[in-house]
Amino acid sequence: MKTKNLEKAQFEAVEKKAIYVMAHEVVMADGTVHPGELEAMRQLQEDIDMDNDLINEAKNTTVDEALVSLHNMTFPKKKVLAQILENMAISDKHLHEKEMQLIIQTFKNIGIGEETE
Repeated sequence: MKTKNLEKAQFEAVEKKAIYVMAHEVVMADGTVHPGELEAMRQLQEDIDMDNDLINEAKNTTVDEALVSLHNMTFPKKKVLAQILENMAISDKHLHEKEMQLIIQTFKNIGIGEETE
């Protein structure tokens, strides 16, 4: 899943937890966890440098808390988030309607589409 823009984006710990939460929500959106999605989650953890402690903290982070953190990110970081969520959604080789709806709603909630570069 290695996203080309990840090298440019240095996420804070609170942002990493929020990204993990929303990526997990995308994986769970269609009600089925596929092996490709599990691998994509593992790769995401590596790509954004999440250790086990941070992963455990993320598991205790609510979606609402995650959305606040994501809303406060800079626009360039939000663009990287968009790529991460897209990659997560298609990691099972199928873009499910519920995944797409979740991503669109997430973008609305964090202000993607309201900003310009």
